[in-house]
Amino acid sequence: MRVAVLSDIHSNYYAFKACYEDAIGCGAEMFIFLGDYVSDLSEPRRTMDLVHEIQSQYPTVCLRGNREGYMLDCESGRSNFNRGSKSGSLLFTYEHLRKKDLEFIRGLKISDTTIIEGVGIEIAHAAMDNDRYYFDSNDGHTADIFPQMKCDYLLTGHSHKQYIQRNAGKTIINPGSVGIPQGGTRNPQYALLDVVDGNVACKFREVHYDMADAIRAQFASGLVDYAKCWAIGILYDIITGEEWALKLLRRVGESGDFYNEEVWRTASVELGMKHTEQEILEWYKNGYVSWI
Repeated sequence: MRVAVLSDIHSNYYAFKACYEDAIGCGAEMFIFLGDYVSDLSEPRRTMDLVHEIQSQYPTVCLRGNREGYMLDCESGRSNFNRGSKSGSLLFTYEHLRKKDLEFIRGLKISDTTIIEGVGIEIAHAAMDNDRYYFDSNDGHTADIFPQMKCDYLLTGHSHKQYIQRNAGKTIINPGSVGIPQGGTRNPQYALLDVVDGNVACKFREVHYDMADAIRAQFASGLVDYAKCWAIGILYDIITGEEWALKLLRRVGESGDFYNEEVWRTASVELGMKHTEQEILEWYKNGYVSWI
């Protein structure tokens, strides 16, 4: 059985479509989604439509990520999103999801165990009991996960960094991020698993796509109007493969005034960020390095 494992799409439909087509071209027979389908980029509906389409054609296992949890919090009234860099991206996403999308999300778990060709595999957006727990191959806490694993394999996302780690006969696989890859690559990432004779072999994939479509859609959709500097920071993330939105958030955090849009704007200017569609497209097309 050849299984495509995708995580952290973040409404980047264009990257998602490229990964899906690559997976089919590589002979994928099954799909596992580790959550964070939506938020931050401009195409939550088209992203969810493609998830539903894949479900209708292939055996598919879907988990809920923390971003979907935010949507459920908003639906229940536990969270309140507002326009602006602080939570405008989440508000945009929530307002563009449909009833069927929220019903789908409500039915998802943050972790599970699946059996493929007789092999038990634990799957989680982050940790099995925490959809916001961050660990990666450089995190000392990762070693603590291995003794807790009930199966020999764990698939986990959330960190947006692709890696495989082994310890005492157990294996943790992170397929990276489809929509906002980190760690120096800007290419959408996913993993292909071959499950044969009780063993799991992993091959990582990186896929090229023209992100000019994603850049234009960030402005044309109105997301930049909703999310201001945060939406620009996400574009910097996908263009460079580096954590610009987080860097911006930390800079704003130095003031403690997350609801002051002028603070966000000042912080983004201090970081050297450009703000118009034309500037960002030119930066992307010209190789972007000279502006950093």
